[in-house]
Amino acid sequence: MKAGSLKRHQSLWLVGMLSLLLLVDAWFSYGDAQQTANHAYDRSLSASVRGIAERVYATEDEIVVDVPYSALELFEAGSADRIYYNVQVRGGRLITGYEQLPLPPGEPEYNKPVFYDGLYKGEPLRLGALVKPLYRPEFPHPVMIIVAETTNARQDVVQRLFLREFARKALVMVAALGIVLLATITALRPIDQLGQTIRQRPEDDLTPLDGRHVPAEVQPLVQAINHHLDRISRMLEARRRFITDAAHQLRTPLAVLKTQAEYALRQDDPAETRHALGALHRSLGHATRLTNQLLSLSRAEAVNGMMVGLSSVDMNALAREVVIDLLVLAGERGIDLGFEGDTRPCRVHGQPLLLREMISNLVDNALRYTPAGGMVTVSVDTWSGHQRLRVMDNGPGIPPEDRASVFQRFYRLPGHNPAGSGLGLAIVREIVLSHQGEIELHTAPEGQGLEARVLLPMEESPS
Repeated sequence: MKAGSLKRHQSLWLVGMLSLLLLVDAWFSYGDAQQTANHAYDRSLSASVRGIAERVYATEDEIVVDVPYSALELFEAGSADRIYYNVQVRGGRLITGYEQLPLPPGEPEYNKPVFYDGLYKGEPLRLGALVKPLYRPEFPHPVMIIVAETTNARQDVVQRLFLREFARKALVMVAALGIVLLATITALRPIDQLGQTIRQRPEDDLTPLDGRHVPAEVQPLVQAINHHLDRISRMLEARRRFITDAAHQLRTPLAVLKTQAEYALRQDDPAETRHALGALHRSLGHATRLTNQLLSLSRAEAVNGMMVGLSSVDMNALAREVVIDLLVLAGERGIDLGFEGDTRPCRVHGQPLLLREMISNLVDNALRYTPAGGMVTVSVDTWSGHQRLRVMDNGPGIPPEDRASVFQRFYRLPGHNPAGSGLGLAIVREIVLSHQGEIELHTAPEGQGLEARVLLPMEESPS
């Protein structure tokens, strides 16, 4: 799914949310306008009700109502509304005025006006009512005075108040939206400039980006890009180093192969030809091994991305398989190759192919440098919170002062196996480091020979 523009997404989100807030505010604003208009107009209703109530009194024979003109003229000046009133005895008998005006809800208190809404002949009204006791034994029931007004003028006032308030708030929200969008564009400008800077870079420029002038929220992005650039830079450097190493190390074997092939082609004597082909075969085997080790070294480097497909690996089972595979080679050289392992699995979290390559190189190195009749032992156990792999032989060993150097590429001990490529332990070291492990070289426990000791982190047990 294609990602949309952040500016467009934020604009739509803000418009939607602000519109919703504006509608909610409009609902409250309309209620406030209605309340304000009622408060103003109800004062006129109150004055009219009280004015009529003051002119209602009782004699011995009847209830007299003298509706003053001033009580109703408050509504007449320029008003489009109609006025209704009535005076009735509480309980139902109409004394004067319009019949069937809506009564107030509940039981109003004496001499205290109440205001309410109602309908009269299908027309909405605003009504004010007041209950007045007569204090005459002849008329024990109080009278109720009701004055009603249609709501046309009120609604005009409500609409004017509401529309003015709504327009003002809508204008404020539009201005706020514009300010927010302008702030968003300004805030995103460093990201646009960062993208332009990256696009304008030369293809081979992998230097880190300058994140000093970008907002703090964009810093993680810059750091992630710089981290990725660093990985690419290290990967390209590894590729260049591999090409350089391969070119340097393969040049001589290929030249030797070419020379030996030319020499064999010049021979007429079958014996000499066979001798030349034998030398050619040995040189080809050396070149093949060198090429395979160069490829293994390239795969073993952590920056080359081979640390994928990680799984739970039982070092016990893996080392035992490698020993079984190399028993034939050990037998050809007259070397006693053995294995010692725990009865339980010794598990690490790693790349199975690389770990097999690591064990194979250690055992192969031991077999190459151990003389006929010697002994090579592979051991796997758990030690000090690590899974420990040991490859021990009783060969000539490595002097302590040279043990750090043998992990360097193409380093060969003086006077030892000139046919070796000097890559075996370099490959092992790269694999160990890519698994966050350690490798050390010690004198074998018997006091003669070499012990290669690898410590790998134990696999975390599931919680």
